[in-house]
Amino acid sequence: MAKQLYDPRNRRSSSLGQLDSEFNFGPRPLSNDDVPIDIQERYIRHDKGGESGAPVGPSGFPDFTQLFDDVHSIAGILILRRGLIGRTQVITGTPSLIINNQEEGGRGYLLLNPAGVTGRTTSGTVFSTQTLVGATTLLSASLGVANYNTARFFVVATFNAGAGPVTFDLQTADPVTGTYITSQTIFSLIATGNAYANVGGLGIDVDAKIFVTVPGGTSITFSLGYVLKDGLEGTSAGASQTIFVGQSGVSTISGYPILAGNEKQFYFKENVSLYAVTGGVSLTMNIFEL
Repeated sequence: MAKQLYDPRNRRSSSLGQLDSEFNFGPRPLSNDDVPIDIQERYIRHDKGGESGAPVGPSGFPDFTQLFDDVHSIAGILILRRGLIGRTQVITGTPSLIINNQEEGGRGYLLLNPAGVTGRTTSGTVFSTQTLVGATTLLSASLGVANYNTARFFVVATFNAGAGPVTFDLQTADPVTGTYITSQTIFSLIATGNAYANVGGLGIDVDAKIFVTVPGGTSITFSLGYVLKDGLEGTSAGASQTIFVGQSGVSTISGYPILAGNEKQFYFKENVSLYAVTGGVSLTMNIFEL
């Protein structure tokens, strides 16, 4: 029998008589329909003017203009390109225009509301130097403590006559009726001297007052200060120290709130305006162009 030479046209077939091209040409890739959706190839697409797919630029590569614009917007509020330009504007209870950006391509802005008490600790005066002659009482103004966990009080007292005791009671507001209820007695003075009291969180709720009682036959001169600790963001004054921003006609209901001591960054496209308003008081806003 003559030896049969290899003929490349004579390709191996399967047992079913089908052409087994994998042995001759290697495995064939799966069609896109047979590939699971989570591992299919994905292409950057840019729909523009109703056309599907990324437009081709002069270099023959897809046009990534939208991607570049998005990166530029993000960088605009993170990177200083031309220095930090700051100005202040008084915001009132009537909506006022604070930004009218006309810069082509857009610009980043930082809005800061520095109003009111900021930070996690604040201090102040309940009573400046005061003289009381018994029998009498004295009630302080309301002290906003809603954003603080604890309080400390300081008293400097001089007895002009009598021996007291002169009591200083801490009162807290009932949220249902608004009535002030005594939570604890923080001082009971019987002689000239200085005193300090850490009242913790007892009676440090929303609003507090100090009620002083001087018995008959006693005269006292004193001052009373306080320190509020472990504060949260914003202030105990709440909405009265908040600036609201939004479109023309913005209100304290529809506006985005910027609490006292807080800031907000925005990237403004060309011809975009922003207005601001308060709950009625006049507050100063710091506006920085980035």
